[in-house]
Amino acid sequence: MKYRTKLWTSISAAALIAASSAVAGMASPSAGEGAGNGSRGDALQGKQASGSFLMASAGEGEGGEGGEGGEGGEGGEGGEGGVDPAAAAKDPAVYLSAIDIIRAHYLAGEAMLDVEGGRREGGAMFAHPISEVYIDLESVFEAQGAPLFMDEMTEAVDLALGDAPVAEVKASVRKVYAALDAAAAKAPENGKSEAAIEVALAAEMFDRAAKQYDTAVGPNGSTEAWIDGYGFWKVAKMRADALKPSLQGEHESLAEELASAEELFAKAYASVEKPEEAPVDTGSLLAASSRISLKTSSF
Repeated sequence: MKYRTKLWTSISAAALIAASSAVAGMASPSAGEGAGNGSRGDALQGKQASGSFLMASAGEGEGGEGGEGGEGGEGGEGGEGGVDPAAAAKDPAVYLSAIDIIRAHYLAGEAMLDVEGGRREGGAMFAHPISEVYIDLESVFEAQGAPLFMDEMTEAVDLALGDAPVAEVKASVRKVYAALDAAAAKAPENGKSEAAIEVALAAEMFDRAAKQYDTAVGPNGSTEAWIDGYGFWKVAKMRADALKPSLQGEHESLAEELASAEELFAKAYASVEKPEEAPVDTGSLLAASSRISLKTSSF
């Protein structure tokens, strides 16, 4: 609870109200989000004055990435599975996946800053992982000796949702990236090889991006799911690009699958803005991510 209290006192009331408007605008009544949207509406009507929007939205409506208890959380968006703090404290892959989820939201939010009228959605992306991931993982970061970065994240939210120049907002986002890098360097060890951890992370990010795409382009797809998926794809690409040069011999086929998937996902997520029509068949993305996951079994 102390972390949640800190969140409300760190972000200005004006920023919270702006974020609430942004997320309400992004959300659409998809099949799995009906209850979530209702909670958001309640938050907008009755909770703005108390500055409790973020918990009402992420905690009540979406379930929150930090406590969703498995994939399919956040209103049914399949790529938004939860992160178990207990597992993150012991397993480097789980720990680093939490950092990847935060990074994905910030990459997506930063991209929205360059979209006309996208600042509020960008600020909402910066806010989501605070309540959905960071709050539950802060004690894990602290135990690992990683510098805490709540202040850096809330500063990015405030600047994005305020009148700060875009360059200043992006400078604050770079501070978050630096903090994420510092936290990643403090990942726990459990005997897994670095290669095994890296391939698991790449596979997870491709899986999340594919599932968010599936949700976003469905009959009741949401813009929020699209932006989330775009961020996951960007992290997946970062992981794949760093991993491919080291994949040789028996793992060469995985490098080929990663390269093929990158080409396909780049076409699918050509922009952070959701297109009117899906540029790629959902099944192709899901199949590509599944092939990558299968290839990781050799590590």
